[in-house]
Amino acid sequence: MIRSLISLKIRGEDKMYTLSISIAFLVMSFIILNYSTDYFVRGLGVLSKRFKIPGSIVGATIAAMGSSAPEFGTSAFSVAFEAPTIGLGTIIGSAIFNITLLVAISVWIRECSVSRDVLHRDGLFYLLAVLITIICMWDGKISRYEAISWTCLYAVYLAWLIWDAKRKKEEFLGDMEIPSNKKGAVYLVGGLLFIILAAGLLVRSTITITEIMGIPESLFSLVIIAIGTSISDLFISIHAARNGMGSLAISNAIGSNTFDILACLGIPLSFRAETTVVGDIGISMPYLLGSFLIFLLLVRIGWHLNKRDAYILLAVYVAYIMIILPL
Repeated sequence: MIRSLISLKIRGEDKMYTLSISIAFLVMSFIILNYSTDYFVRGLGVLSKRFKIPGSIVGATIAAMGSSAPEFGTSAFSVAFEAPTIGLGTIIGSAIFNITLLVAISVWIRECSVSRDVLHRDGLFYLLAVLITIICMWDGKISRYEAISWTCLYAVYLAWLIWDAKRKKEEFLGDMEIPSNKKGAVYLVGGLLFIILAAGLLVRSTITITEIMGIPESLFSLVIIAIGTSISDLFISIHAARNGMGSLAISNAIGSNTFDILACLGIPLSFRAETTVVGDIGISMPYLLGSFLIFLLLVRIGWHLNKRDAYILLAVYVAYIMIILPL
């Protein structure tokens, strides 16, 4: 009897030690992701200048891809480690966070006007992406062909952006202050390698933490991992808001969400025959659509977001968290 109690105590201490180490690795992965993402975006800036990519495309694609690199890495490694629910929860949770709390914080810092082009072009396409995602998940699973169709849809979006930029004869980023080609290549490759390292560490830590604590992977990913991987998006939008570029702060959130859903989910899930959509994620889908519809309504009222609108968006996110978290 005494030996059994000692054995249980030792196993309990081992679990606590493993849990502490996993939490430390999780925090470390968030820090590495945010620093490496910054350098990765700088490297993408070199590419944008070298290939003369128009400004609107950089904002909606290059910046969005760079700031969404943590989400993509998490989604890819979750599939590689046979835990796709982690990636799925991270992307859906991040999309809801971006369109509510991220926008709310940006507006608190500085009230902003929203460009009609941002809403009519990027906003409507994101709405289309959300509707298609909900339809595909309606039966509780995502097939390989549905995931491939999401990736193809994002390719169509890119082609449309390029066509629209050429039609409007937008200026290219010739005067953009970015590193030299050599330094840019180091930033790009180095940032990417550290993102891969941190994303793998994040997924492994998440699996261990949820197993020890008995928390569903979907719930942990929808809240904790989603917020952690969205920090880079938040910093970009806050910086834009402080400098009076409200439309950029908004377009970054919308562009990141579009890339997250169509590419960060579409590409990794294309390597699986079928992915099951568990309960917490299924419950989150109406909030994914509802939060964006509320955002659209607030913007459409006067093409301006103020602190009252920020409180409404905060309330939407708090209500979502209260719904999915067990009492």
